[in-house]
Amino acid sequence: MKYYNRIKIIGIAFLVLSISACTVVKPGNKAMKWKPWGKGLVADKIYDNGPVWHWPWVGVVDYNIQWQTFSEKVSVLTKDELHINIIVSVTLRPIVAELPKLELEVGRDYYRSVVRPEFISSARNIFAGHTYANVSPHSTIIETEIFKALTEKVKGKYLEFDNLTIDHIVYPELVSSAVNQKLAVEQDIEQKDYEIEIAKKNAEIQRILARGQRDAQSIIDSSVTKKYLQYKSLEVQDKLATSPNAKFYFVPLGKDGLPIIIDSGSGN
Repeated sequence: MKYYNRIKIIGIAFLVLSISACTVVKPGNKAMKWKPWGKGLVADKIYDNGPVWHWPWVGVVDYNIQWQTFSEKVSVLTKDELHINIIVSVTLRPIVAELPKLELEVGRDYYRSVVRPEFISSARNIFAGHTYANVSPHSTIIETEIFKALTEKVKGKYLEFDNLTIDHIVYPELVSSAVNQKLAVEQDIEQKDYEIEIAKKNAEIQRILARGQRDAQSIIDSSVTKKYLQYKSLEVQDKLATSPNAKFYFVPLGKDGLPIIIDSGSGN
């Protein structure tokens, strides 16, 4: 009898297992049960990764709750009506506590149905407020503005956002060439202005040096009197007179009031 009961229990267990199902929830995912012939989505229980046992007619809805990055190539028009192509990325994930609402109101295709249209629209609207020349230097500001606009538009959709980046900007070749030429001209003008300023500074330095030399000469001229020169001439005369090889003689005063030294050994 006991053996028969064991067989019966094993048979019932095997029957239950054979008509039941198991879904394995992968790491990084969360899951909920869906009862099509009952109350529908079971919102009061969210399953972690691992096996989830259920009847064959009960479905399991799972969501990737890790951060995911989505990229879009968008053609935008700048404030000065120039077309450029950009690649912009946004990182987001579902809010775990609000998975039942996300499933019921938005669905698992939440990026394509809710986020993507607003993402592209926000990018175009923000770029339209910036000029072509400012796109690159203002890229961080533009990223912040797009992120703010996007999160405002999808607020209440049970998603959370991490960051948004402009990955690449493709400038039209013709426009890039024109802009580069313009920048080259502006840089050349700046270089010329710089050279002019340097030349002005150098000229000012030369004027200062000239004034210094003029003032120095003026001081010398005012201090070297005729009597001083006569005194220095007498010193030279005295030295020549004491030399054993002296062949000079002196005329006491020339027309400028200074002694005249004549070389007597020159043969003239």
